[in-house]
Amino acid sequence: MDPEIYEDELTLEDIIHIFKKRFWWFFATVVITVALTILYLFLTTPIYEASVTLKIESQQSSSISDIFSSQLTSSRPEISTEVELIKSRTNIEKVIDDLNLVEYFKNKTDDEKTKKEINKYNIIKTLSEMITVSPVKDTNIVKISVQSDDPEMAKKIANKLAEVYNEFLKTLSKNEYTVKREFIEKQIPKVENDLKAAEEKIRKFKEENKVFLLDEEAKNILSFTLEYDKQINSYNLQLEETKAKVRAFNDLLKKVDEKIISSETISTNPFINQLKSKLINYKVELAGLTNIYSETDPKVKEIKDKIAETEKLLKEQVTKIVTSQVKTINPAYQDIYLQLIESQYTTEVIKSTIQALTKLKETYNQKFAKLPLLEQQLLELQRDIKVKENLYTLLLEKLEETRIAEAGVIGTAKLIDSAITPDKPIKPNKKLTAAIGGVLGIFLGILVAFIIEYADKSIKDEEEIKRMAKGKTILGRIPTFEMKKEYSNPELIVLNEPISPVAESIKLTSANINYSVTPEPKVIAVTSAGPGEGKTITSANLAISYAQNGLKTLLIDIDMRKPRVEKALGLERFNIGLVNHILKNVPIERITQNYMENLDVIPVGPLPPNPTALLTSKQFGELINTLKEKYDKIIVDLPPILAAADALIVSKHTDGLILVVRAGKTQKHSLKIALENVITSDNTLLGLIIDDINEKNSGYYYYYYYYYEDGQKKKRKKNKKNKN
Repeated sequence: MDPEIYEDELTLEDIIHIFKKRFWWFFATVVITVALTILYLFLTTPIYEASVTLKIESQQSSSISDIFSSQLTSSRPEISTEVELIKSRTNIEKVIDDLNLVEYFKNKTDDEKTKKEINKYNIIKTLSEMITVSPVKDTNIVKISVQSDDPEMAKKIANKLAEVYNEFLKTLSKNEYTVKREFIEKQIPKVENDLKAAEEKIRKFKEENKVFLLDEEAKNILSFTLEYDKQINSYNLQLEETKAKVRAFNDLLKKVDEKIISSETISTNPFINQLKSKLINYKVELAGLTNIYSETDPKVKEIKDKIAETEKLLKEQVTKIVTSQVKTINPAYQDIYLQLIESQYTTEVIKSTIQALTKLKETYNQKFAKLPLLEQQLLELQRDIKVKENLYTLLLEKLEETRIAEAGVIGTAKLIDSAITPDKPIKPNKKLTAAIGGVLGIFLGILVAFIIEYADKSIKDEEEIKRMAKGKTILGRIPTFEMKKEYSNPELIVLNEPISPVAESIKLTSANINYSVTPEPKVIAVTSAGPGEGKTITSANLAISYAQNGLKTLLIDIDMRKPRVEKALGLERFNIGLVNHILKNVPIERITQNYMENLDVIPVGPLPPNPTALLTSKQFGELINTLKEKYDKIIVDLPPILAAADALIVSKHTDGLILVVRAGKTQKHSLKIALENVITSDNTLLGLIIDDINEKNSGYYYYYYYYYEDGQKKKRKKNKKNKN
């Protein structure tokens, strides 16, 4: 099979040709796309953008030591965490409330139904889409951008969000100091009243019992118990403060719908209790060793290492328990979550320390019980006063320190550039959008052109035929011609207008057929891929052309399914023809009609029930051989190749086959299959004849219609022919 016929790869020339053929589709698509782009630019609402630039600062540690400094350490959050914090629902809600955005959005619409549907939840979603927070690469700088169709409102929202975010950071940083201050303020009045009551009690005791001084042993007991009481009170104060912090952190966690971690969950854990028991024993043992040995003694170092290791295990276990109960941790939750773990761990360490000090204090309480009764009572009263004095002094000191630390807290974000009212919209970018519209229009135009080309299955012009049948000769190109009613047989253009451009094109085609092969073909079969493509009219006009040239010509109609030669020639239907000769041996002379000088016609005759059987018979082959002896040219009109096998069967008895292709009618796949069938059947394909050409589908059209006597190109109608 000839591979050239079926080569589907497009060349650059083919692409350019398709583009030229579908130019108006391309042009219309470009114009529509550009027009829609311009319409969009005029109708779309301009969007303005206002931006605020913030520098995220590290949290500053207070210069004043406080009871939390050893337990809580917080590093600066990552920039990604800050981005999430800025766009948090809490901050957006605060912006909505401060700027009264619910009323603002309600006033923007006149639809009462829409007004009723506007609420804070909807506005939160709208604002989240309007706000963009982006970090500047490799810096601590964050840019907050707000896009809106109202430039003034965009500026207000951007500035307000930066303000609210900074206040939010300040609240987070200030929270631990606030909790501490509030706790101390509640404790001071109670301790002050207890101290006054203790002073009044010891005064009455001394007056009533005349006992004013303690002996040395009692003083020593008092000194040690006071020291332990002082430490225990200090740790109790820290314990209450850390518990208050745990409650505060849990309250914050509730706002983000996270599970609250209770201290009871940790305290009831058996492994936690075991570690706490070990820690108490180690600390009691350390207290006893430090009274005998120095700090550098190996025994002291060993017990300190055990204490450190136990505290480490205790912290890890607390962290594991807390973590196991946390559902999710988002960036805004992370800082509070870490502080909660530290507070829980600190609570357990302080409890262990208090228990150890209490255990040491009990040893001196046992000695205290052996003193005389009055000394015991006086010692107890003095110790009570000292404890309350120390606690009262400690509370006052811590209150002042906390107030100073709380007042010194600042936000961790520094405003670099505040937002200003934008004067130019960022959307739509008219120049860029117009450029994109133009490029898109060109792209879509090309796409549409090729889609139309692909969707159009008919062959429109000569170039397509050449591409599909590469290497095959184009024998002729017959222009579209007008069917003039004044002629009895308007389809016979060679007979009616022998010097017309159409007649000349048919005569040129007949000459090309003569020179297509050597020796010159005598029996010529004419067919087409499908019906209605002009094979019968082409056969009749070719036969007339040969007859006018003085050649004895025969036109045979072998389309035994839908014969049309007689109608094209204007003859009455003849009931005796080719079929009668093959089936009943009717003489050739009886089935032959003379149409004009040098031109005879053999019609089909009656339609047979099985045309294929007749055409494959021995009688048919003998008839063709006999006719070759009598005529110079025999034109055989065959049925379409795709309609029946007759054309390929008869072509075996001819000198060659001509395939008629009608521009705008013949389907691409039909021509392809027809060519395949011809090659497969090993028939000689003399070439192709293209009919119905015009100035759009063939470059040869101009030469057929050259200039007439007046020097002007004759205008002709392009009425379609009725063809088979």
